[in-house]
Parts: sequence; C-alpha cells; structure tokens
Amino acid sequence: LELRDVVKHFPVRDALGRRAGAVHAVDGVSLSAAEGEVLAIVGESGCGKSTLGRVMLRMIEPDSGSVRFAGEDLAALSPAALRARRREMQIIFQDPFGSLDPRMTVAQAIAEPLRLHRLVPRGQEAARVAELLTRVGLRPESAGRWPHEFSGGQRQRIAIARALASNPRLIIGDEPVSALDVSVQAQVINLLRDLIRDLRLTFVLVSHDLGVVRHVADRVAVMYAGQIVEQGSAAEIFSTPQHPYTRGLISCIPIPGRTIPGGKLGTIPGVVPSLLGDMTGCAFRDRCASALTACSGSIPVHQTSQGHQWRCVLEPTEVAAT
Repeated sequence: LELRDVVKHFPVRDALGRRAGAVHAVDGVSLSAAEGEVLAIVGESGCGKSTLGRVMLRMIEPDSGSVRFAGEDLAALSPAALRARRREMQIIFQDPFGSLDPRMTVAQAIAEPLRLHRLVPRGQEAARVAELLTRVGLRPESAGRWPHEFSGGQRQRIAIARALASNPRLIIGDEPVSALDVSVQAQVINLLRDLIRDLRLTFVLVSHDLGVVRHVADRVAVMYAGQIVEQGSAAEIFSTPQHPYTRGLISCIPIPGRTIPGGKLGTIPGVVPSLLGDMTGCAFRDRCASALTACSGSIPVHQTSQGHQWRCVLEPTEVAAT
C-alpha cells in the first residue's frame, strides 16, 4: 500500500448553503505499508486518522494525491475493476454493535462477501462460514444466531470473520478494540496478531491507544491535525521519539512498574487546533513547550538512514534534550 501527497478536505457551508471554508482532514499525507507489515496510525481524536483509513480503501474519494495498492492506482480503476480489487481490501470498524446488520444471521453476514465475489459454490458456503467462525474462536453452531445474542467481543470476532471471508491481502482496523472491555481487548488483539502472522496480512491499525500499538505494530505513523508529523519503526518511535507531540503521547501511556513523577501520567496541554482553513508552520506549536519563532514558517523534514522521519525545526539532539 502506498500513499503519496493525499489530500481530503470537507467543505463547510453557511446557513445559506454557500461554501464558507473547508475542514482539512487529511493534508498531504505520504505513507507506505509493505506486504505482511502492521502499520499503525496514531493520534488524538479529530486528527484525521479514521478519514485517512477510509481514503485508503476509496470509501472516501481523495481530493488529490494517489493511493496505490499492489501497484495499481485505485483512483484510475473503473467501478467493475475497483469492485474486483476490493475483494483484497477489507475493513474492521470500531463499533461491533453497529457494523453488523441486525436483520441478518451470523451465517448470512459472513456469507455475503462469499456470494458477492463468487468465491465458493453456493452449496459450500456453510462449510466456509463454519471454518471462519472456528478461526476467530467462535463455535460453528453460532452461525444460525442473530447479532444481538452476542457480546461486544464476540460481535467483533464475527466482524473479523466477515473481513477474512474474501481472503483479503489488506485489512484496515479502525479502532477495532476501543469499544470493548479491557480484558476483551487483549483477547481480540491477540487474535488479530495471530491472524496477521498466519495469513501474512498487511494490516493498517488506526488507534489512539499506544499501548495496543506497541504490542502489535511494526511501523508507526503519528498524525496530528491532518498531517503525519513522525513515522518510523515501532522500536524507534517508542525508544527514540523525535517530535515533541510523539514524546507527549508516549508520556501518557500507563506502564506497569513505571514510576511517574508526582504520581500522575503525562499530559499534553491544549487541544487539537481547528482544521478549518489553511495552516502554516507547525500545527503543534501552540501546545509545544519547545516552540520557537521558526515554527510558524517552513518546517524541515528530518530522516535517518533507517527511514525514521519527522517534521520539526528542532534538530534531533535538541528534541532529545527537551
């Protein structure tokens, strides 16, 4: 998966229906995920990460830039070609209670992509549904039941089974465990990690929970106000974060056994800025304790030989010292 300079703005209209501006939800994002890799996109609520996940699948059309999957530009595909390509791209939504049709049994929900893409003969659908339910840790007899008969964690397992039905190569997980109880979160994350390994899936995890990200991601992209401010391997991001925003996020992670000065987790003062209108300079500067006058101008991009990138006027040694 490869994104280059992807932009998505949503128009804002006044009471008379006239365009009064635009929300810059995604503003020039470039990212890539290799086959079999887990890429995590992290950031606070409202930073644009869920919109970016939907742009990746062309559920939302980008305004400009390119999204390429397996070498093909998705924007250039005809409706028929896109539908065929979508068999290889799936999404797991955040809300397990809203992502399943209450009027369809579990078997009908999981078999729908099988019929849509004509993946198995009609007489073999039941066997494939039973196989998928077993793979996600549910009993095959669950196929005849309705979504309201299951807990949140079980519903999310059903949603995962449905996503796996078409034998995808890429799955977007949009906060797939944030609506679940903490104990259930661990079970579902472990299930996803096993599936990614066994099926060699490319997985894009959209999340605000860095504890979860640390557990499963190979690479991490940190998003703020519609832009990627830092990206690199998970090991580099968590051990040597360079952007002040990334350092602030990591300071908020509760880690067992870690002594916290004053007995409190770290916080980032202020809120994500309004995404209305053009933004100049670093969007994080009003919340950054290390902000300089230069932060309102052009922001350089630093990069190490290992591919660790970040956008900041501070040099690496200066960031590490703050």
